[in-house]
Amino acid sequence: MASSSPLVRFFRAIWGGLNFFRRFVHLILMFVIVIVFVGLSSTTPVVVPQSAALVVAPNGALVEQLSGEPIDRAINELQGRSETQTLVRDVVKAIDEATDDDRIGALFLRLDSFGGGSLPEMRTVAAAVERFKISGKPVIAAGDSFSQAQYYLAATADEIYMHPSGALFFQGFGYFRTYFASALEKISVDWHVFKTGDFKSAFDNFVRDDMSEEEKAEGEALIAQLWAAYQADVVRHRSLEPDAVQRFADSFLTRLKLTGGDMALAAEEAGFVDALWTRDRVKARLSSIVGEDEETGSFHQVGIRDYLAAVDGTAVENPGGSGNVAVIVAAGDILDGSQPPGTIGGDSLASVIRKARLDDSVSAVVLRVDSPGGSQFASEVIMRELELLRARGTPVVVSMGGIAASGGYIISLQSDEIWAHETTITGSIGVLVMFPTYQRALERLGINVDGVGTTAWSGDFRPDRGISEEGMEIIQSSVESSYRRFIGQVAESRGLTEDAVTAVAGGRVWTGKDAVENGLVDKVGTLQDAIASAAGMAGLGDDYKVTYMEKELSFSERLLVQMFSGAARAVGPVRWSGNELTLGAALDGIRREIESLVRLNDPRNTYYHCFCDVR
Repeated sequence: MASSSPLVRFFRAIWGGLNFFRRFVHLILMFVIVIVFVGLSSTTPVVVPQSAALVVAPNGALVEQLSGEPIDRAINELQGRSETQTLVRDVVKAIDEATDDDRIGALFLRLDSFGGGSLPEMRTVAAAVERFKISGKPVIAAGDSFSQAQYYLAATADEIYMHPSGALFFQGFGYFRTYFASALEKISVDWHVFKTGDFKSAFDNFVRDDMSEEEKAEGEALIAQLWAAYQADVVRHRSLEPDAVQRFADSFLTRLKLTGGDMALAAEEAGFVDALWTRDRVKARLSSIVGEDEETGSFHQVGIRDYLAAVDGTAVENPGGSGNVAVIVAAGDILDGSQPPGTIGGDSLASVIRKARLDDSVSAVVLRVDSPGGSQFASEVIMRELELLRARGTPVVVSMGGIAASGGYIISLQSDEIWAHETTITGSIGVLVMFPTYQRALERLGINVDGVGTTAWSGDFRPDRGISEEGMEIIQSSVESSYRRFIGQVAESRGLTEDAVTAVAGGRVWTGKDAVENGLVDKVGTLQDAIASAAGMAGLGDDYKVTYMEKELSFSERLLVQMFSGAARAVGPVRWSGNELTLGAALDGIRREIESLVRLNDPRNTYYHCFCDVR
């Protein structure tokens, strides 16, 4: 069987060439700039004012791991391109450090650039804010407007201010997909999908024009739990009535009519914000707490990045101790081979796990999984390395993030314990194979394929010829065999019967809370809970340190990253003229589907994957 269609391979090759050329040109241009300013790159140390507010201003989405190669990220920083992601652990580390720092007199949540994140990720940050509030120092949140995700974090503050021209709108959670069956029929492309289980629907959008009843029922149950959790957290933080969020959303149009269309006033009257203040009034409020900086005319402040650099808190958590708990992040689609951060490469992640196995200072490993799955083969490669790690006697604990479904779930099985957040999306135990063919499209153009072969299969499994009925039986048989293997692995790892696993499998997804009840997960808890559990298994007690292990950079890569990052800090961003191509929101769903599809690269086109995109 071909690993992928010639068309897909062609576009991958073109994209790879263009991407290499882009990076090469960037490197040359940036190298010239770095040479000019390299003397400035040895910047003076960051000094935290004696009285300052820690400004928490997440840029883009909260993530477990930054996407892309470090060199690309450093180049983007030097070019002044805004980061679209913020590490959860950086935010939490900064807030926790500031809690007992006498120089930090307040926490300021500036959320205008925050792009959201999964509920588990946002809950992790919210928990850090709650710990900060125990210190007695105030937490203030402000925004020109608040999206649903932005307001979730704002709700943790003691005081919430919104601009008088702002808006707050609760849209709730939805589960929608883009379907291509009719479009593919118009261009005479046959998208063959082989799967197990009524709920295994990842590739349904290529063979259907609407959502199946099974997927709708599953989606409704999932988003109902997530929405209930969101509301419960917000009303608890704001001391509102239990149904306050739902009532505000349901009666939004009526409220707008009463306020003459003023969205900000509607939010204030409902108790979701404390006052409608302009930016200068918010600055004045913070200045009254930590003092005014005469040079800037604003309040004394320090951002997360500078603060972490000042306290040197980015590399190690729980510094000191006689043992190491290594945290390895597995975030993104699971792909074959070596992959950049933000995706999980079978070879690259296996290499990091192998490094932990060979490191005598590592007493335990926590695998932080935030993945919808992907390549079956890559998943197997990762599982084998985890198996060897455990055979060495090293405890392995899995902590699930926003999603750990399908392949993300199966790589979690090679562990001594699995933790999930209450709202983690997990399960999706099932197998998929996709195989598009376009022989009908070629025939319409007058193009025909003919030839001879030595077996009945010589001309089969070609995207330009189609698949015979016998060939389809071969693929389906392989899918069912992989599914039985998946069921068996779950049963063995979780101590369940295969019948019990089958009852909760079939591709169905569950929240972390339901997964515990179904025996798929051991406990509900945070990453910190999982780390503490791993340390306990290793006999470390409270005397341990936490380190994050990632794919190592070569010496030249480290040098380039340091040079570009140093130059960016020294001279500020260097702007280049040119226009950025952006896609409208209406095309966003299509873009995500195509991006996910093009990345998939399993050698047999066999996937443990779940498109569980809840927004």
